Amino acid sequence: MLTWGDVRRWDPAAIGAVADALNDGCTRIIAVNDDVESMARLPGWLGEAATAASTRGESLTSSLEQLVAEASAVRRGAHEVQIALDRVVAFVRETDELASRNGLIVGSGGEITSSGGPSEPRVMAELADRVEQILRRATDVDADFAAIMQRALRGEITEQGAGTLAQAADAGAAQSGLSIIRPPENGSPGDNKAWWDSLSDTAKVALLRGNPGLIGNLDGIPATDRDAANRAVLASEIARLRGDPKVKGLEAIARRLDQPEPRAFLLGLDTSGDGKAIVSAGNPDTAMNVATYVPGTGSELAKIGGDLNRSDKMWAVATTAGSPSTAVITWLGYDAPNGLTDAASEKYADGGRAALTQFQEGLRETHQGTPSHNTVMGHSYGTTVVGHAARDGGLAADELVFVASPGVGAHDVSELHLDGVDQGDVGEHVHATVAEHDMINLANLEVAGYDLVLGQDPTDADFGGQVFTSAPGTDGFGGYSQEAHSEYWEDNNPSLNNLGQIIAGKPTT
Repeated sequence: MLTWGDVRRWDPAAIGAVADALNDGCTRIIAVNDDVESMARLPGWLGEAATAASTRGESLTSSLEQLVAEASAVRRGAHEVQIALDRVVAFVRETDELASRNGLIVGSGGEITSSGGPSEPRVMAELADRVEQILRRATDVDADFAAIMQRALRGEITEQGAGTLAQAADAGAAQSGLSIIRPPENGSPGDNKAWWDSLSDTAKVALLRGNPGLIGNLDGIPATDRDAANRAVLASEIARLRGDPKVKGLEAIARRLDQPEPRAFLLGLDTSGDGKAIVSAGNPDTAMNVATYVPGTGSELAKIGGDLNRSDKMWAVATTAGSPSTAVITWLGYDAPNGLTDAASEKYADGGRAALTQFQEGLRETHQGTPSHNTVMGHSYGTTVVGHAARDGGLAADELVFVASPGVGAHDVSELHLDGVDQGDVGEHVHATVAEHDMINLANLEVAGYDLVLGQDPTDADFGGQVFTSAPGTDGFGGYSQEAHSEYWEDNNPSLNNLGQIIAGKPTT
């Protein structure tokens, strides 16, 4: 039975050295085999001696193929276990640091004691839970590597009729992986989480290395794992799409991922069409306050840099407002209308609502500890997407925010549904603002008493939501301007501070 002291002493680099040594050994064996084949097949050598040499050479080659297959299987297993060990050791270090910050010590047997000061029961309970989880993961990793070693020692790994030693090495490496069931087809976020939780750490590492595109966009997979998968995809897509306008957005994401505070997590990436991406400032699985920001008309992967900046600003003002831990997610997970003509249609909102609904459900599934306070906000046509999702089935959220909305597909708040709010109280959790000079006001005019296509202006008094203050914005022709439509995140605009208040669960002005 593994103990905390055992796992604390684990050295992933030592396993990596084993993998490197086996790789070097395989390379030398392949080189020796070339010499054996040359000696056994000398041109013009005939007779009994030549036949005996050829027979002996074939026997040696067969033995070498078996040896290479087994060594390659162990080498690949060792490499995957090293990555899994890195994850476990990182979790151990974080847990020890959490204990130390709170005046506690995790003993070598996993017991939690005070280092002298007063202890917080909540922290002690969290540490106990972490120790149990980490030891379970460590036991899985240990068992996985033991299984690979036992298969090799029992001769169960074969070259499978390989024609060359290189093919034998490939065959052995292929057999080293554990049997991994693929995720459920069209699974819900809950289904995906249950599948992921059923895998050992070694199996997860194998999937993240071998098929990152399968994992990165699955709702219900933890943020750290989606991020690891999508970072691998991001690097390959930047190299593949050189010269494509989308590379500008990919590089903006890469730069944001390199920034240390708050740490960013790449939760989704799709370079087809105009491209899609989901980037979180802060870890949504551990943050107490989580916001999802849905941009509007004209949004696409190539232009995502500006939206990432807005999310960072909202993270900062929410933190200033008193949020103890925050994540603000840029959710470009739908095909946004390209221009004003397209933005008059509901089809883009109808096309994106299911993806947004499922993403929010995934946040609930993967969150650790006490459920987070979740906000979903849209800007411009993004509010229409949010409104349609909240209207048609509901959203896993506690607050909705509509900024500069052309309409949310509803006539009043009673048509919107939030899983964290009693239906009779929804109006207290729906917030909206629009600048006096924002040209979006033209879309919200009524013609002969009837609303235009996208629905009621959520800042109208009879809509029933909470209206918060924004600066008037840049004045323009006829009193309206395009500039005012994008100024809600300016540092001196009260709308920015109000967004931070809502994310932090505080009252607005």
